[in-house]
Amino acid sequence: MKKQIAFFIFTLILGSMSNAFAIKDSSDLIIDSERILRIENLSKGLYQKIHPTHCSKPGDDIKIEFANNKMPLSEAEFIKNSRLLESGLPMQYNAEVHKLINYFGTSWQSKLKEMIVVSNYYFPIYEEIFDKYDMPLEMKYLSVIESALNPNATSKAGAAGLWQFMHATGKMFNLKVNNYVDERRNVEKSTHAACQYLKGNYAVYHDWFLVIASYNCGPGNVNKAIRKSGGKRTFWEIYPYLPKETQNYVPALIAMTYLMNFYESYCITPSIVQTNKPRLVPVVCNSNYGYDVICNTLDLGTEELRSYNPELKKTEIPNLSKEFVLKLPYEKALMFWQLEDTISQASLKSKTWRAPVTEESIYRKSTPYGSKYYKVKRGESLPLIAKKFDCKIWQLKSWNGLKSNKIYPGQKLVVKLS
Repeated sequence: MKKQIAFFIFTLILGSMSNAFAIKDSSDLIIDSERILRIENLSKGLYQKIHPTHCSKPGDDIKIEFANNKMPLSEAEFIKNSRLLESGLPMQYNAEVHKLINYFGTSWQSKLKEMIVVSNYYFPIYEEIFDKYDMPLEMKYLSVIESALNPNATSKAGAAGLWQFMHATGKMFNLKVNNYVDERRNVEKSTHAACQYLKGNYAVYHDWFLVIASYNCGPGNVNKAIRKSGGKRTFWEIYPYLPKETQNYVPALIAMTYLMNFYESYCITPSIVQTNKPRLVPVVCNSNYGYDVICNTLDLGTEELRSYNPELKKTEIPNLSKEFVLKLPYEKALMFWQLEDTISQASLKSKTWRAPVTEESIYRKSTPYGSKYYKVKRGESLPLIAKKFDCKIWQLKSWNGLKSNKIYPGQKLVVKLS
């Protein structure tokens, strides 16, 4: 595959993300050393059939290149391996899927090495939540495509977190975003929201691939493609009528699902790291507790504590007129419960009073200069609001990071004043 074509495909699939590959948790995880050795031996044997040089050692950041930049994958091998997954999604093989397996398996090797490791932390959390919603487990790979399993990923359009929710969409599923927290970055809360969103669309389409397509381009574009196809109701039947990025999105999910399960066959070795991701435990934290006091008392770095709680925007405990749930490593949680009185007393001495955060105060403080927030009323649409403020629909969408014309009552929209 030519580099230009590969880059084009890559940008179509993931071009909306600005920080999706800045994975920061892989250094905190571990892969079994015996499994690494087994993968290394397998990789060396396969690689020597293709190239005269040796395969890289486990953990080496050396890209393994295959003949003609293509993975040694046949349709028969794909079908045979896919049956082992017992997947809740149809693992369909075609030229687009093969092309993306080639791309991810050759050009994405360094990231795959990291994500295989990081997934050992995130996937058990996903799977426990998925079970409650009766979701196909393979839907967890959407998060790999969306954010490369980075809760701090943020797109240019403003989508954030592991599941890349826009602010307005997150609010529909009770994910709070204010000056202190962004719950789109909370692993558990955002995953619950993703399940609710996906299950809601499944009730409409009754086809998981159409649900996945709608996650990428919005239900409006999927409905338009269904109409143009003459009422067809499967992804491959409406494929020609979908946006180009969405045409690649479902094959990308199939390709990623395959590679994340059968990476050993393609000389991809997980990154070797030294320590486990700590077991995190939720503790109920009074909103008046000082962030620095907690760090000093529990012997935690300020950024270390934040890495356990990616939804925190600042190194402060949100003053929300109620208790805040903070996640701590198990040993530190035990210390917190033992020393909570000390933390409380020290916080009272060091903390200055702050007004509680309310939604209105957030909007009042964060409204851009020369702009105002307009609260959408029932029955209003973007064209109606654009006419009311003498602006264009595309301007409203740009100011608010909207991908479609869909809005809901109570939503607050930025409107720039002329």
